[in-house]
Amino acid sequence: MQIDGSTLMPSMNPTNTMQKGSKLISEELKFQNELNAASERLKKATKTGVMTEEDIAQRNQDIKDASVQLEAIFLKMMYTEMWKTVPKDELFGDDNAMDIWRDMYHEELTKDMAMNGGIGLQDYIYQQLTQGTK
Repeated sequence: MQIDGSTLMPSMNPTNTMQKGSKLISEELKFQNELNAASERLKKATKTGVMTEEDIAQRNQDIKDASVQLEAIFLKMMYTEMWKTVPKDELFGDDNAMDIWRDMYHEELTKDMAMNGGIGLQDYIYQQLTQGTK
């Protein structure tokens, strides 16, 4: 990508097909819109110097979601490391497909665990990040 003023434009070369180019442009526009929306929220918050109740609620929800995701990642790392201690099973073999399936299973399992309370790590993270704010 090349920086062109305030916009990032994908570099087009003969190897890029029209479909790839249009995909890159649509991703760039989506990113640009998200960036503009975030900039507007920031301007609004800094202009008044005080966040509205709606802004605070949205920020707290974003922090809560990020805390849940972080706990899910931690749990998946823990499951992956624990699984390495289990001997390989001769019945199912030692193939790559089983490893991929197991990894995907652990990812979904840990996401579900974290969304339903997990081990409490998300609560500590949320408290720490929202400490002193209401």
